[in-house]
Amino acid sequence: MECSYNHILIIDDDRINSLLNRQFVSFCLPKVMVNSFQDATLVLQYLKEGKIAVPDLILLDINMPEMDGWEFLTQLKTLSIKPDVIMLSSSLHFADIEKSTHYDAVKCYIEKPLTEEKIEHFISQKRYEPFGLDRHF
Repeated sequence: MECSYNHILIIDDDRINSLLNRQFVSFCLPKVMVNSFQDATLVLQYLKEGKIAVPDLILLDINMPEMDGWEFLTQLKTLSIKPDVIMLSSSLHFADIEKSTHYDAVKCYIEKPLTEEKIEHFISQKRYEPFGLDRHF
C-alpha cells in the first residue's frame, strides 16, 4: 500500500495498543517511519527540543493520564509545526467526535481498533470522511 506520509507518530498511553498499532502500521506501510509514545507530555517536550523528527501524521488517543488528547492538541498549536492528526480512540461519545471538529489539525476521528482497511482508507488514501463507525448516533 502506498502512502504520502513519511513519518507517523502514534500517541497512546496503553503500551500494548501502542506497540500493536506501531507494528501494524509498519507492516501495512513499510516505507513509512513509525514511532510511538505513551506520554503526550514527553512528545511535546521532544518536539520542542528537536529530539524527535517532526511527524507528518499523528494518531492520537484522547483519554490518557497526565495530558489527554485535547490538551495535547492545544499545546501542539503553540509549536511551529502542523502535522495532520487523526483521533484514534475507543470513545465514540458524540461530544468527543464533535469536539474534534474544532481543531484544524484533526482530519478525522476513527474508532479503535486500527485495521488494514482503516489504514488504507484514512492514511494511504487520505479519505477523511466518516467511515463505517460501528454505532449510530
